[in-house]
Amino acid sequence: MRPIGIKTSNESTYLNNHLITDLVKEYGTPLYIIDDVQLQKNIDDYQTSFKSSMFKTSIVYASKALLTIDLANIMKQKGLMMDAVSIGDLFVIKESGFDLGQVVFHGNNKGIDELAFALDNGVGIIVVDNLTELKALDRLCNEKETNVSIMLRINPDVETHTHEYIQTSRVESKFGINIDDAATIEEALWITNHSGYLNLLGFHAHIGSSITEIAPYEKLIKTMVEFQNNINNQYHLTLFDLNIGGGFGINYQKNDGALPINEMMSQIICLLEAQISSTNSLINHVMIEPGRSIVGDAGITVYTVNQIKKTTGDKTYLFIDGGMTDNIRPALYQATYEVDIVNKLHEKKQNLVDIVGKCCESGDIIRKNILVPDIQSGDLLMVYDTGAYTYAMSSNYNNLTKPAMIRVSKEEVKLVCHKETLKDLMRLMEK
Repeated sequence: MRPIGIKTSNESTYLNNHLITDLVKEYGTPLYIIDDVQLQKNIDDYQTSFKSSMFKTSIVYASKALLTIDLANIMKQKGLMMDAVSIGDLFVIKESGFDLGQVVFHGNNKGIDELAFALDNGVGIIVVDNLTELKALDRLCNEKETNVSIMLRINPDVETHTHEYIQTSRVESKFGINIDDAATIEEALWITNHSGYLNLLGFHAHIGSSITEIAPYEKLIKTMVEFQNNINNQYHLTLFDLNIGGGFGINYQKNDGALPINEMMSQIICLLEAQISSTNSLINHVMIEPGRSIVGDAGITVYTVNQIKKTTGDKTYLFIDGGMTDNIRPALYQATYEVDIVNKLHEKKQNLVDIVGKCCESGDIIRKNILVPDIQSGDLLMVYDTGAYTYAMSSNYNNLTKPAMIRVSKEEVKLVCHKETLKDLMRLMEK
């Protein structure tokens, strides 16, 4: 669970040779930290293992996991594509200097303003979610006389064993066109075939998040390759591109069972090659969209333990100076994290506690029933695997300010996002 940059020496804890305590002195707590060594390794593992001699491969970073100017610059340097799900995402990516021609634009409810922004700024691929959106996009393209490449999102009805909130491929899901809805699919194909501006590349599917098993991907690949083959044959099309989404999980706990990136990707490549070859498919370009598995285990959040409270019910609480405002996942998904106390990594863990935050909510819990060493007020708590869906989902509930974020390499400490000030809370308010 610890990022690979964490090391200890003489009871002191370092991240890529930088003392955690020194980082806290400069940037305060709570503090989001990205281990640059782990981040770079994750990207490199994808680039070396998601390769095939049979078809072209593209890695599209799912920016909803975490999007900063700094991270967009890294994706540009590494040669990855990026996705976006809103006009805000597109704007941030554009401001970073990233080529929007290398962006895949998602979303199940894109507004006209968002579609127009995408067209005006040369977004590379728009993933169309439904028939209403397709018609709106076709009208806009005609008005603007602008060409755009698109993919149609298909709901392949593949079950995954994850939290219901992050399953995106059930029959009743709000995402995509159901794979068995032949009438809607036929109408969508008619529109794209008769449009002078829409260039249909192929189909997109995404089955959920935090998936640690290979079996759902095996079913997804078989289903989508056969579906695209059938469409090509039935409608005499030559659709070459397939996007199988992401959702690749990480190990938040030791027994989570997520495969290393290179193992998962090697198996997926084998499944794709076998299915494409055995069916004589026209598919010659496959995209994936990892997000969490790139940034998740590269992130840690450091808190200060403010108070320790024991109740008459024999419950011990550790009160930290953050909580659900900087990490909503435990309250939202019942997510579980591993933790350590800075400079006490090797001390015996014998005290059973709940780690809770500052918010006026009983659900403001970072971790329940976890063993920790002896702790005093002022100790620093590290929560692992917080690179994904923490800063991205942070809020100002109770008017708490958002923490700073830094990226730590062996050579430098880079400030990625400033810590909000109290004055920042008033930026949008009229007196």
